[in-house]
Amino acid sequence: MKWSNKGHEYDDAYKEIERKKSFYLFGAGDYGRQFLNIIKDEIKIAGFIDNDKEKQEQGVGGIACSSLDEIPHDDSIGIIVTMSQIARVRPIQQLSELGYAAGKDYFVIEEFLSVYFAYRHDKVYFSSISFLPSTVCNLNCRNCLNFNPFAKQVYVRMYEDLINDIDLFFSCVDRIMLFHLSGGEPMLYPRTADILLYLHENYGERIDTLRTVTNGTVVPNDETLEKLSRCDIEITVDDYREAVPDSKAKFELLLKKLSEYGIRHYVNKYESWIDLAPDRTDYSSWTEEQMIIHRDECSQSWQELRGGKLYNCNYAAYATVAGIAGEQDLEETYDLTRFSKEKKKELIEFRLGYTDKGYTSFCRKCRGFTPDNNDKVPPAIQG
Repeated sequence: MKWSNKGHEYDDAYKEIERKKSFYLFGAGDYGRQFLNIIKDEIKIAGFIDNDKEKQEQGVGGIACSSLDEIPHDDSIGIIVTMSQIARVRPIQQLSELGYAAGKDYFVIEEFLSVYFAYRHDKVYFSSISFLPSTVCNLNCRNCLNFNPFAKQVYVRMYEDLINDIDLFFSCVDRIMLFHLSGGEPMLYPRTADILLYLHENYGERIDTLRTVTNGTVVPNDETLEKLSRCDIEITVDDYREAVPDSKAKFELLLKKLSEYGIRHYVNKYESWIDLAPDRTDYSSWTEEQMIIHRDECSQSWQELRGGKLYNCNYAAYATVAGIAGEQDLEETYDLTRFSKEKKKELIEFRLGYTDKGYTSFCRKCRGFTPDNNDKVPPAIQG
């Protein structure tokens, strides 16, 4: 999105939020449950919406769950889309088809969270951030969203630089729903546990969910596991056993070890991945207006924290590190060292996708998480 009224882009959206008497949460999964815990004392929750018939029949955590068709289309009722970027593509289409308007009738989770707390409480509240100590990985997934198969280089960051980034980030941001330490393969970075322990001990009260991820093929040593057991964290264990059959024994041992140390974890089994296809995409002839529309249609909602800056699109940042996107323009980053209290709304606008340019250079080589990109691929197929 391109800035046209910096610091005031969400004035009208907040007026719409204020007018609502109650809200439905569209998405009763991981994001929906996290968001409910944050917002339940702030707004009236009318119930969940979900396309899963089993959830509709049983409800979620004692809260009624309905299909979208059952919800009255009323100006006093708002809908908050509480799903990940991939999962929300079809639900947003459903809302549009039924005449719901973005920023008026419905809001996505990142937008609502940041706008509500900025305007109501003068707080900078982020939905999430991606934080990578390293892009080193022991797998070579063909459709890796770090673009490792194309990488001309990997990076491994110094521990001290990572700590400096964390401290700078929390000097600007009051609270965050999900702080996600990613990779690469985080369990290959020697000080992953130290970083998580630092986050937990220094900023745990300002992080709703502290999470890292592993591809399930690396079993940390006991010293690392002991440190992780002292953190209030969640570990997502991706299940790639079908694509990497040699990893089955390590996968089972990893789950056993995590349980032994009392580390909260859950297994994530992808049905498919989205192929952003940077090697087969060329929008170099598109106009500036076309590029802005392309970025606006992309439901990609993650940003990366690195080197004192926020990167507007974490996948564009990964592509730059991999050496396939060129250098990112200054308009694609937000320098946190230049932040001041007067710029709170400007900061959340950047986090929600606004820039002076309105798109990233990498957008010209990326299909994006758009309704038109139906190129789903099997997860973790090795190159």
